[in-house]
Amino acid sequence: MKKKLLMISALVAALSAGSAFAMPGGKDCDRGFGMGKHGGPFKAHHMDPEEMLARELSKDQVRTLMEARLIMKGNENLKVGKVSSTRSGFEVSIVTRDDSLVEELELAKNGMPLKKYERLQERLEKRRAQQNDD
Repeated sequence: MKKKLLMISALVAALSAGSAFAMPGGKDCDRGFGMGKHGGPFKAHHMDPEEMLARELSKDQVRTLMEARLIMKGNENLKVGKVSSTRSGFEVSIVTRDDSLVEELELAKNGMPLKKYERLQERLEKRRAQQNDD
């Protein structure tokens, strides 16, 4: 049962990772899947950036997402340690099997790395301002 849950979690993370970190481009941007005016073969699976920023995950969902990401990396010596809520999202500890700290991650409320989330917000605000000026 646990193996089945991990496989499903990994599949969900793989499908959502592409859309979570992709930023649909304008008419001049046509590199990569889901970018540019044509959108590539996975266009139907991409979430609207504003909808993606508004999404809020629970601590359990963030833990599952991080476990799936570690599975995808393939290092069986790592595991998710403490997941705690912060004002801006979550703080996640990545530890070894013997609970030695490897890394502390800051995530936004939607599970994205906090710095990427903030950059994406800035880009969307600039894009909205440009559209309002036109």
